[in-house]
Amino acid sequence: MLNRLTVASAVAFATLTLACAAPVAAAYPDKPIRIVVPFSPGGGTDILARQLAASVAESEKWNVVVENRPGGNGAIALASTARAPVDGYQVVLALRENMVIAPLLNTENQSFDPLKDFTAIANVASAPMVVVAGMNSKYDSIQKALAAAQADPGALRFGTSGQGSMSHLLLAMLGAQAKAPMTHVPYRGSNPAMTDLVGGHVDLVGGSIASGKSFIDGKRVRALAVSSLKRMPTLAEVPTIAELGYPGFDVVTWYGLFGPADLPRDIVEKLNGAVNKVLRTPDMQRTLLEQGMVTQVGSAADFDKMYRDDYVTLGAQIKTLGMTAE
Repeated sequence: MLNRLTVASAVAFATLTLACAAPVAAAYPDKPIRIVVPFSPGGGTDILARQLAASVAESEKWNVVVENRPGGNGAIALASTARAPVDGYQVVLALRENMVIAPLLNTENQSFDPLKDFTAIANVASAPMVVVAGMNSKYDSIQKALAAAQADPGALRFGTSGQGSMSHLLLAMLGAQAKAPMTHVPYRGSNPAMTDLVGGHVDLVGGSIASGKSFIDGKRVRALAVSSLKRMPTLAEVPTIAELGYPGFDVVTWYGLFGPADLPRDIVEKLNGAVNKVLRTPDMQRTLLEQGMVTQVGSAADFDKMYRDDYVTLGAQIKTLGMTAE
């Protein structure tokens, strides 16, 4: 009789425990979720984060806030998130430059390990780049510019938003594939590079569509090619580099949400589902397209594989190109 009572009590206790625990798990989130942005307010990453936060908040009735933690080319925000509690209330909107390229170029001075310290949550968007020349430049096509670089190695100068940036990677890869050596001129951001291009101080500039669109629309620079496999609707008349004799050429940046390592799977799936839900809406797709971005919808597992594969592939490419942080 005593054994039966003991077993019954144990079952009742276990049932009560599960019943009490279930609402706790189901309650996430019960306080604000912070999306940390690695840059100052007003830039492209910040704008994307605020659009995403507002859309998810409206869709899910959650409290989602954006916190800017600039510095160290994204390292401060990423390191902070790597050390954050594993509860799903701090995530970071990272991008290819600070999650993959910067760690590959600064292997000895990293405050985080991109492959060990994070949980991939959701791929948010990809952003092709555009190569432009001055309106009065003799290089009115990519083919002419590359032919000049082939004929006189190093004479053609290309400007970028900085050493080790995506625009640097884009033109370095294009030059290597075309066997057309060019001289890199790094700037502190895309706008100074575009301004010097208009002034005739460099021959080409690579940059995001968002940073170049006002210069293109204002007839201050000429768009020669975009870096994605497919043309961008916002620059529909501009061919892809792949179309112009370099099949398969595809150099784009990506933006994705990450949490600290070992984030519980149910939280990851809940966040991933909420992000994918808003990315599927025509309003969000249209908004991001206007900013030169393409929404990406997929599982957390797919995004995890993508960024890890990217780290390996890009590591080999950077080594071949001889790119450095300085």
